[in-house]
Amino acid sequence: MIRRIIDKYKGSEFIKNVAVVMTGTAVSQLIAIAVTPILTRNYTPEDFGYYTTFIAIYTVLCSFATGKYERVILLSKNENDIVVVSSLGMAISIFFSTFLIILIYLSSLFFDLNSWGIDSLLMKWLYLIPFLLIIYAVNLIFLTFLNYKKNFKEISKSRVIKTFVSISVSLICIFFLKNMGGLILGELLGLLFSTIYLFPKLKFLFQFQNKITSQFSAVASRYKDFPLYNIPSDLLNNSSAQVPVFFLTPIYGVQATGQYSLMKRMLDAPVTLLSSSILEVFRQKASEQYIAFGDCRELFVKTARNLALISIVPFSVLMIFGTDIFAFIFGEEWREAGKFAGIFAVYYFFKFVSSPLSYMFYIAEKQKMDFLLHIYMFVSSLVIFYLPKLYSVSITETLWIYSINFVIIYLTYFILSYKYSKKC
Repeated sequence: MIRRIIDKYKGSEFIKNVAVVMTGTAVSQLIAIAVTPILTRNYTPEDFGYYTTFIAIYTVLCSFATGKYERVILLSKNENDIVVVSSLGMAISIFFSTFLIILIYLSSLFFDLNSWGIDSLLMKWLYLIPFLLIIYAVNLIFLTFLNYKKNFKEISKSRVIKTFVSISVSLICIFFLKNMGGLILGELLGLLFSTIYLFPKLKFLFQFQNKITSQFSAVASRYKDFPLYNIPSDLLNNSSAQVPVFFLTPIYGVQATGQYSLMKRMLDAPVTLLSSSILEVFRQKASEQYIAFGDCRELFVKTARNLALISIVPFSVLMIFGTDIFAFIFGEEWREAGKFAGIFAVYYFFKFVSSPLSYMFYIAEKQKMDFLLHIYMFVSSLVIFYLPKLYSVSITETLWIYSINFVIIYLTYFILSYKYSKKC
């Protein structure tokens, strides 16, 4: 079915743009997957655990970068407005990062961060996060502008550069740092070089002359809903995704976090790539049918059936043989990551099937229900990972409960999406 849809739209600009972006994403993820067995044989589960904690903190803080004003670029009608919102977003990022340096320093003085899995070595690396956030803000603004200009080739190239540099630095650091620092530097320099590649062509977006800065207040007020609603929403989503990371280290140790991170790294990549590719085609066709007829249920059912057929075999194999597969590919010390993969096989199956189809929430304008489900995701995740603090619960039991909870969530998304695929 997917092939027929793609053939039908083969000549369209939409499909060409999707193909360009997805090619860059696919190349990036294939590079990362191919090199991971080398990384796992030279970096320990503890290294990956600390690196994952670093990335989790950084990811949550990214919710505040630019104040979400970069999203205004896609709505702008002239270049002056784009320059103003880009410069405003950059100014916010610099201010926030400066505040963050002070906050990290004070936290190291007055709080016992070691109880949350942040030891003295990781604490030193945390000072890189403010600088990483500034680079992230510049990169995000650049990519949003390229999207606005439909320059998807540059977006694709920048993603490949980021991954290539990141992996290369991590491999080189095997001979020098031999700890989590190699992975962290890879992330930093990958994003930096990706941004440097785009900077000469797009540096005009950042202007801080008086004629631009004098418009900051008016623009910030006009688009105040972007930080007011998008920051809390993104913060909730990002925090929900990182709950396991923040709790695994203090409860079960940093090695458990490293094992979990490898499992997530290897399963997220193909699932995200394939489901997002299918989403691009589904949402275009579903939106078209829903607007014209108020009904896209037949397309919904066909897409769901094909998603299930594509994924049922690999996830079944993973559930049964995950432990041995991970031990063989990544090394014997990563056997536990394979055990976790078996636990999460059903979780990822339902995620793969329901995620593209849940775009029905936006087509049918059911964002409020989507937001409520995200609140449940966050709260239930906190409760599940707080249980081991109260009771004697093993990591296997905790992850099973977490996985089953999300299976129920994705089933709920699927059932409601099916309901929304046809107007009552």
